[in-house]
Amino acid sequence: MVGLINMREDMEYISGVLDELEAIVRDASKVPMRKGWVMIDRADLLMILDELRGSIPKELSEAEEVRRECSAIVAAAEEEARRIVEDGHERAEAKVLDTELYRRSQRRAAETVDRAERYAREIQGGSEVYQERVMNQLEGWFQDSLVSIGESRQELGSSSSVRRSSTPTAEASPAPNEDGQERGWRASSA
Repeated sequence: MVGLINMREDMEYISGVLDELEAIVRDASKVPMRKGWVMIDRADLLMILDELRGSIPKELSEAEEVRRECSAIVAAAEEEARRIVEDGHERAEAKVLDTELYRRSQRRAAETVDRAERYAREIQGGSEVYQERVMNQLEGWFQDSLVSIGESRQELGSSSSVRRSSTPTAEASPAPNEDGQERGWRASSA
């Protein structure tokens, strides 16, 4: 009870010192052309601050020290809790790796990957066969087209030689194109 009375007296004294400090600021001379600025005697202000510091109860200082210690204890406890949780996760993970369910799921995953790789190889092989078949078909069509063009050229050549022999005065020649080059079809063996 005595400690409570002393603390109340200390608080009243501190309140009085704060009132005195407020009065000094309120009654201070204003600085010209500086709104809200005042001039205070430094010595008076320092003296009041020293009184204020000296009147802070020991309990308040001790409470601040206890608060600091409490913060350190809480930080250490949080770190320990984090470490325990991490350790628990590691242990749980290790136990999961030892279960039959985990081993079965690993086997099934490996089998699925194997099936997918086999399927991919089959698809790739099938696409290569298809590609080869299409290329052979195209090559055959082009060869047939070249043969057909050669036959058409022979037919056109024989009909133009018939025309040439019927008109001996005019010699038949292909008409030149815009570049002055002769127009004509030439077959090339590719």
